[in-house]
Amino acid sequence: MQHYLSIMILILLLPVAHAQTGAAGSTSTAINWHLSAQPLSTALQQLAEHSNTSIMFDAATVRNIQAPSLRGQYTPQEALKKLLSGSGLQAEETAPGRFSIVKATTGAMQQTLPEMTVTSAPDSDSPYSTQYKVSEATTATKTQTPIMETPMSIQVVPKSVMNDQQAITLGQSLNNVSGVFRGNANTGLVESFNIRGFHNWDYYRDGMRFQPAMTQTGYREIANLERIEVLKGPASILYGRIEPGGMVNLVPKKPQATPYYSLQQQFGSYNLFRTTLDATSSLNQDNSLLYRLNFAYNNEGSFRQFIDRNHFFVAPVLQWQISDRTQITLEMEYKTGKTQVDNGVPAIGNRPAKLPRERNLGESFARAEYEDILAGFNWSHAFNNQWEIKHRFYMQSSDQDGNAVSPTGLQADNRTLNRFYGGFRNNENDTYLTSLDLTGHINTLGIEHTLVVGGDYYNYKNTYLYLANYAFPSIDIFNPVHAGSPIPDPAENFWGNSKEEWFGFYFQDQVKLSYNVHLLAGLRYDNARAESNPTYQGVTTFTENKQDKVSPRIGVLWQPIKPISLYGNYVENLGVPAGGTGIDGLPLKAETGKQWEAGIKTELLDGRFSATLAWFHLTKNDMSTPHPDPVLAARGIAVQTGEARSKGIELDIIGELLPGWQVIANYAYTNAEVIRSNDGTRGNYLSNVPKHAGNIWSTYAFQSETLRGLKVGGGVTLRGKREGNLQNNFQMPGYAVFNLMTSYGMKVGKTRVTAQLNVNNLFNKEYFPGSAAFTNTRIVVGEPRMFLGSLRVEY
Repeated sequence: MQHYLSIMILILLLPVAHAQTGAAGSTSTAINWHLSAQPLSTALQQLAEHSNTSIMFDAATVRNIQAPSLRGQYTPQEALKKLLSGSGLQAEETAPGRFSIVKATTGAMQQTLPEMTVTSAPDSDSPYSTQYKVSEATTATKTQTPIMETPMSIQVVPKSVMNDQQAITLGQSLNNVSGVFRGNANTGLVESFNIRGFHNWDYYRDGMRFQPAMTQTGYREIANLERIEVLKGPASILYGRIEPGGMVNLVPKKPQATPYYSLQQQFGSYNLFRTTLDATSSLNQDNSLLYRLNFAYNNEGSFRQFIDRNHFFVAPVLQWQISDRTQITLEMEYKTGKTQVDNGVPAIGNRPAKLPRERNLGESFARAEYEDILAGFNWSHAFNNQWEIKHRFYMQSSDQDGNAVSPTGLQADNRTLNRFYGGFRNNENDTYLTSLDLTGHINTLGIEHTLVVGGDYYNYKNTYLYLANYAFPSIDIFNPVHAGSPIPDPAENFWGNSKEEWFGFYFQDQVKLSYNVHLLAGLRYDNARAESNPTYQGVTTFTENKQDKVSPRIGVLWQPIKPISLYGNYVENLGVPAGGTGIDGLPLKAETGKQWEAGIKTELLDGRFSATLAWFHLTKNDMSTPHPDPVLAARGIAVQTGEARSKGIELDIIGELLPGWQVIANYAYTNAEVIRSNDGTRGNYLSNVPKHAGNIWSTYAFQSETLRGLKVGGGVTLRGKREGNLQNNFQMPGYAVFNLMTSYGMKVGKTRVTAQLNVNNLFNKEYFPGSAAFTNTRIVVGEPRMFLGSLRVEY
């Protein structure tokens, strides 16, 4: 029985719009193949898709086998023979157009898989996929490793979940992952996240780091994302400096040979109007040149006074299969738009002020205009079936101009809010990133190794002119009278530039031992340098920070039976500079982190459903805290003896419980507090971290002929009480927000048309999802009930 649980069925009956494929399911018609060297399971999937055949194989049998490249005219049966050459496997045709992959034997008797009558949805990367579960993720290891064999907590939010929820922002999508919460920014310019108790400004795109705190222009567009992968815990070993809670990696959509075109129009409450386009196909007969184009135009108002935002986004991708073993992909993203700044509401006492949800305590002129371009390429070359080299290079350039009015504190009357004006001109950011990886598969004394040897380089530069007025008029929060125009004070303006660069080298070995034991071990060396040159009132201050560190990682996983994996890991981390100045007058070094983690993973229902239960103990060390000598502390001298700890339990489940019934759910218990400090915050909880939090979302697609095409679903996001800042002098109440959806899809000729309606915050709950950690005057106001409709046409 356990053997049959591992059988993976690939039956792809998608119409292929290429004349060279011949009749569907025909095994005698030659097809012009152009497949690169890749994992055998992927190659078999592509073969099945482009020949309209079905292929059955045991997932364990083909695991870790690399297929050779395939180029030329072959029938599906001939192509299978070529792909399986040298693998110790062979294909048997059990029925016309149906094949079983079996181990090759010399005897007359062959072991074949039992006949099964099955149907399956397209794989998770197919544009038509409705499946929630994803079996593999590359973020944790930089290799194609099944999640069940990865000794880390790695969670995936696929585009099928985002489509069902009609998610427009990363924040909405990340509600589906345990231990990930809203960050402390709500300015409209940037998104940030809290992972396992620690705030994180950075996100990664295909494993390359970007700093949204400085470079992001408006909320990150997700129209071109295939999925979002979240790696829990320190991720320095492969990706460099990052906060220890974890990393968010955005995986963009890739070009596909099978033509696909989609146009979606969304419209909703508060004048939301959003148009997206997705197109992909081949540009030549042999499928060696592929493209993908994603486009989005977003124009929306808000329940908040003064707020309206719009942006235009386009992301073309061109992929060229140069030879059997070599490919190069060119990518670009361009976005331009306008947004308003919204700093939320202040706290009165230990709770958010009771104000109308629509009230904005800023000004109507507090808006920004931006332009952002990302361009780059990646290429790979397979030397043979065992060794491959990959190289990535990206460049991002952004430019912002805008005005902001920000609160500084309530006066003693608890109604007069002090504010300051800040405007930025020619805020320019340039980022250059590159990485080079060599991946190899070797066998020593019967032990399988997957090696990754690589290095990366990161270079970031920011130049700015900041206009300020710290005596900007205050406002009565209960009876506001707005100023109406910016009033900069030239004496308070400042300008300057900052730079950051680091390079790193890393080595990783994934070892497959006897008795289904998997070992992962690696080391990374980082060398980082940061500097800044601000000029204020004619005085330029230069600071420089240099540091290097070696960080280890080790993990072990055991599968006593196929559906269960037990794992544990220990990881160290190099973070960002602590901030502050030491007694020697030099900037403090970077913070560090350490994590112990243990957990259990399970994969049930023939691999359609999975769950992960994880326990973690995570510490952030070398944090800045005032010098214990009050005289030195008064001079701004700091020491790196601060420490914060986060420990807890996380549960994530995802998959298909019954045909058509999809679910994604999570729960997190997170106890995050300061355990060492000289500023009186010892024992305080970290901000924006609920002790108890959860989310559940489920949909059901009706299977009967009379209701086929109809889908209904809904869910709830739960958050417990959270501390609003590190001083713990105000709290945000817990909340439960309920959401619903329904959709109906039907075929019109060769086109699929889907109408969908989502209702978010069904019961119009008033809630506060986050707060800025350094003040009690910037609390995020949650969105009221919102209706969101869409019409999507796919071909």
